[in-house]
Amino acid sequence: MATSDRNSEQSQTPPPTPRPLHLHGDDKEEYWSYKSKIQLLVQRYCNVITEEPLSYVMRWAPLIMLHILARTVNATVAVWTAFGMNASQILLEYFHSTYKQQYPSWTWLSSAQTLSFFGLGVADAALRRSGGLDPALLSPVVFSVLLATACLSVAVGMPFTKQLTQHRVSDEVRQSDGFHRLTVVLAVFWMGLFATAAGCAWAAYAVQNDESLAHAVHAVVGTALPLAVMAGGVLATPVIGKALKAKYGVKGIADVEPEKDDSGEEEAENANDNDQDTEAYASNLV
Repeated sequence: MATSDRNSEQSQTPPPTPRPLHLHGDDKEEYWSYKSKIQLLVQRYCNVITEEPLSYVMRWAPLIMLHILARTVNATVAVWTAFGMNASQILLEYFHSTYKQQYPSWTWLSSAQTLSFFGLGVADAALRRSGGLDPALLSPVVFSVLLATACLSVAVGMPFTKQLTQHRVSDEVRQSDGFHRLTVVLAVFWMGLFATAAGCAWAAYAVQNDESLAHAVHAVVGTALPLAVMAGGVLATPVIGKALKAKYGVKGIADVEPEKDDSGEEEAENANDNDQDTEAYASNLV
């Protein structure tokens, strides 16, 4: 009986509260200063790479690197390097959307590239005993996935071009029919570009066994031409978008003023709130 009473008392005893980590004096100021500087540094980096023209470079850099490494090294290095670059881009896009709500937390384009690179990497690992994937197969698969993703985005009513331009317009314009039609037309235009690039890449893959044509076809049709098509699309999109903007009466695209860099104000605000936030944060640390 005494044993059962002792066990019941032990079961009702609450677990000991972990001792909080208290930050005092210079340690507290150093912690918050370090945290604020790192956060502001990443924010400023995101602000730079998510605006034109660097956003174009960051968006297509993994695909360019895939083609370069596939021809100069091997498929394994090409796929996983491109996957790492694209995965880091997705993380930065998500972080950027946490403090700038007008930016999407994910995009069709980045997700499609990441999934295609990861799938090719898994397939290459599974075929490692037989020599791995043929490097000539990487480009047609990636462009085919991009084409399928663009079609899917239009089919579900969320064109991938709308995600990439919605931060440049107001909420009223974003919800208008004219802006939706504009982004659908741009998405269809890019679907044609992806189909052209995929067709060139598949054609180069089909003749890879012909030694007299293999090198020239892969260099020109399988690599240079698809990348040239993408570059042409990047240059033509603003021109087409301007014409569509006038046709559908869409206002706001490229007319918004650049946002002020309020990082200095945020830093001062964080410094003023350090004393109030430190105790609340430290009480949750073990």
